[in-house]
Amino acid sequence: MGLRPLFHLVVHGLLIGIVLASHSVQATEPTAPIRFRQLGVPAGLYQYVSGAWGVVGVEIINAEDQPVEVLAACAFSPDPDIQFARRVGIPPRTKRRTWIPVQLPHVPSNRESIPCYGLLIDDRSGREVVLRREQEGVQHTELLRVNHDRPLSGFFVDETKEFRWGEVDYAYEAAIAYRTSRGFQRRMIPIQIRDLPPLPELLDGLDQIVLWNDRFASDAAILGPLRKWLHNGGELWVMLDRVDPVNVEKLLGQSFACQLVDRVELHEVTIQDAREGVSAMSTVVYEQPVNFVRVLVDDLHVTHTVDGWPAAFEGSVGRGRVLVTALDARAWIEEPRMARPSWDATRMSDYWPNEHLQSMNLLMNDRSPLGEPSIFRDYLSEKIGYRIASRSSVSTLLGLFCGALLLAGVGLAWRRRLEHFAWIAPLLAAAATIPLAALGLQAQRAVPSTVGQAQLLEVSDGADQVLASGLLAFYDPAMNVPVCGVMRGGVFHPDENAVVGTMRRMVWSDLDRWRWDNLRPTAGLWMADFQWSDELDQRLAVQGTFSQRGLVAAWVDEPLPLTDMVIVLPGTPCLAVRVDNADLVAGPADVLPPGRYVAGQWLSDEQRRRQAALEKLLSSDSVGGQLVPRPLLLGWSDPLEMDFQFPASARPVGAALWAIPLNIRPARSGASVVIPSPFIGLRVTSMAEGHEASPLYDHHRGQWISSRVRSELWLHFQIPTAVLPMEPDRGRLTLHVTAPDRTLEIRRMQDLQIHRIDSIQNPIGVINVPLSGDSLPPLDDRGRLTIGLAVSGIQDQTGTVAEQVWKIERVQLEVAGTTMGSGEAHE
Repeated sequence: MGLRPLFHLVVHGLLIGIVLASHSVQATEPTAPIRFRQLGVPAGLYQYVSGAWGVVGVEIINAEDQPVEVLAACAFSPDPDIQFARRVGIPPRTKRRTWIPVQLPHVPSNRESIPCYGLLIDDRSGREVVLRREQEGVQHTELLRVNHDRPLSGFFVDETKEFRWGEVDYAYEAAIAYRTSRGFQRRMIPIQIRDLPPLPELLDGLDQIVLWNDRFASDAAILGPLRKWLHNGGELWVMLDRVDPVNVEKLLGQSFACQLVDRVELHEVTIQDAREGVSAMSTVVYEQPVNFVRVLVDDLHVTHTVDGWPAAFEGSVGRGRVLVTALDARAWIEEPRMARPSWDATRMSDYWPNEHLQSMNLLMNDRSPLGEPSIFRDYLSEKIGYRIASRSSVSTLLGLFCGALLLAGVGLAWRRRLEHFAWIAPLLAAAATIPLAALGLQAQRAVPSTVGQAQLLEVSDGADQVLASGLLAFYDPAMNVPVCGVMRGGVFHPDENAVVGTMRRMVWSDLDRWRWDNLRPTAGLWMADFQWSDELDQRLAVQGTFSQRGLVAAWVDEPLPLTDMVIVLPGTPCLAVRVDNADLVAGPADVLPPGRYVAGQWLSDEQRRRQAALEKLLSSDSVGGQLVPRPLLLGWSDPLEMDFQFPASARPVGAALWAIPLNIRPARSGASVVIPSPFIGLRVTSMAEGHEASPLYDHHRGQWISSRVRSELWLHFQIPTAVLPMEPDRGRLTLHVTAPDRTLEIRRMQDLQIHRIDSIQNPIGVINVPLSGDSLPPLDDRGRLTIGLAVSGIQDQTGTVAEQVWKIERVQLEVAGTTMGSGEAHE
């Protein structure tokens, strides 16, 4: 044997000896009695979204003979500003698996994962001791995968269904076909019921859930979080041919107004688009029959039909949206008819949505609340307020200071000792500063510790669910460390400016209980945005109909004591609501001027604060001004009890702004009705019979645009369907125009002929034009009343056309008439 093989043999022997020795040393080292096997590992959906909530998994072992309670904490930075933690109790000699709710920070789109830093803390001795693994740092690190492909779709996995190789799941194919047709990735998130804690925050990262089996109803604990996710802005696609309508009703409650008739199989399917102005129709013959569930629906919008039966219908649930397809998924997809322009395995599918599925607006739901919490910032600041020293006290001290300076200067000048003024002036200033500081400190302490709440409460239509968002404010003149948290769900985060430079910890103790630890505000007054949702003790709903008094509404069940109530409609002025016995009445005289949201000539301080908050909420540039989808009743009350925990000594102040859907029922036949102008929709076109929008009106923002040239435009006023068909008796057109030196001509169209109603010279200000008899335009077959406006040009003395700006500020139409039965409608 040569020297080289002998050398290799010796080296290998030494390495083996070292490894065996290290194992023997580790085997003799004692095992920690309390330790973790997993800390901050992926759990729940196993997918994470930037800025959204999720959960991470924890597994802790207790080898002691006594039960222990430890703190498991996670963060997304080695030196974090915020930690998410859970207090975990472990029985003796057991191991426990649990989860920690976490909210991801903003993750750049070029990063596919984010490290999660975990700590296991034993604080039984009064100080925090980190329990770590042998040969590991203080923090344990795991990687969480971040999914940037928004919107995200999920589905519940049915573990009981046997997988058959080669079998096509058309429900899954339809869902990914729609996603890929919109340019999104085909990947969907599988939801395993056994891995889900019953937390509504768990589903925060999902935008859509497709239900094609009944697995979601197998665990009652999941129905609550799923319902809250939907009400909070989620989108639900229910394939009713595969899902039991009873289970859908368990989830949606009264919002699912659907009655099962029967189930049939069809070899030939003709889908008809049922939306107004759309006439798309297609017929397909299938060798294998497709399933069709025939149902009767109420208060849901039918988009497609098959043989007159609803094949697809939709409705709103809180901020969320539900689409139900009653026809087999095979009928909504087809094989691609043309070659794909490029190959991308993540954005391709074997099928393509047909024209009817393409026309459905899926994956487009806006989950924003009606208003941003910042609309209440000034309201709470004024409500809590800082007290300052009285003006008379400050003026007296400053007067004495100035007088003393003057006397000292005159005296020193008379004695020719002005050089002493250099030290006398600072001395007098210090003497004046001491009482001023005392007055300021006294005024500051005069404001007691105060907690304020400004809540925006959105009630779901047809349900007993309420979504709350808004602002919390806490003022403590002593700037003590507050004890705050929640006892019944919800989340609030203090302003970053108020806690800058401190590490705070959100500690969960139960499903809906947590508190802030180490919250050390750097200012006496700090605020926090909050989100909260729950089921109401009673159903809140308002229903109304048109009558001679205008809109007359009433509470369906028990009334809610609200003040300063107004009715808000998309793009129109508000209506003040009067309480007449048990009725809520809003007539033509209750229309508020643009920009006014509280009725009354003289407003109290509280009403002035409410007016300012509503102005921020409903202005055309705000989120709320663009998200009012339907008539809402807004009203104010005392704050709703949400069981947010603050120091018991703090003085509570605040208010709640309720947003309740207003359901308008059809008026009875033969009733005399008056329709206030905000309920009459408006569309402006350039021609009487055309559909091209006029450039003088922004339909999206509901704003008029100024012009310099002569113009002609036509106003199409849409009468509410709740009073159609009707025979209009009279009307009143209100115009606010600024068109000096011009002529405004008001017209109507009848039998393709233009007739003049009125002509106004030099129109400036508000103009009221009564309409009756021949001056009242007729209703067309769609319930529209059309009025034309023509604004002339201006010529100066030389005959040159002048370019002076003119503008329409506001247009309103009030109509009165008599309703008719469907058989009484005239041609």
